[in-house]
Amino acid sequence: MLDKRGAEWGDKVKIICISIDQTADAVVKHCDAKGWNSPIHYHRAESDCSKQYSVSGVPNVMLIDTNGTIVFKGHPANRKDLEADFDTLLKGEKITGPGTEAAGGGDDDEEDGAAGKDGLNPADCLAVIDSFVKETGPALQKSLNEHAKKMMRAFCVMTYTENYNINTEKSKIDWKNYRVLIGPQDAVDECKKQIEENVKGDFEKVE
Repeated sequence: MLDKRGAEWGDKVKIICISIDQTADAVVKHCDAKGWNSPIHYHRAESDCSKQYSVSGVPNVMLIDTNGTIVFKGHPANRKDLEADFDTLLKGEKITGPGTEAAGGGDDDEEDGAAGKDGLNPADCLAVIDSFVKETGPALQKSLNEHAKKMMRAFCVMTYTENYNINTEKSKIDWKNYRVLIGPQDAVDECKKQIEENVKGDFEKVE
């Protein structure tokens, strides 16, 4: 993005990367090898920034608008076009979608304790996840091993968060299935096909 739009954006857009590698030398070597020298790079070292910003996994992206407000926080797969997001924010407009409401500090429109998507039942969700961990996931790893070897990124991950309201005795569920496939088109197509055929559930699908 910086190679393509850097001259146009100037100092209005900054891409800041924070690495959790064990040493700073590892960051330098990796960025030099990839040619990632345009962004600003930091090494987390002993900093507690991951805790401060509630980052529980990588990769994790935060988008900050021209007022200094975090307007998106989450997995980059949740944003279809980061370049377009930058353009939108530069215009002073808002971005929408998963991860933007909470990050922007807005009010939750849903009533406290309301059920998640279509009234998901926690026991049903957890049963699907348990089956995914014990059976579906390992079977996919075995059948897609040769295709995955050709790819830069190939993973299918479930995330499940449940907030229980003691007053209403109801749960609000956020259940997602991330499918991140980056590599040769034939390998991506085969992985996508098998995941689609085998990974079933009422989760939100994020590709």
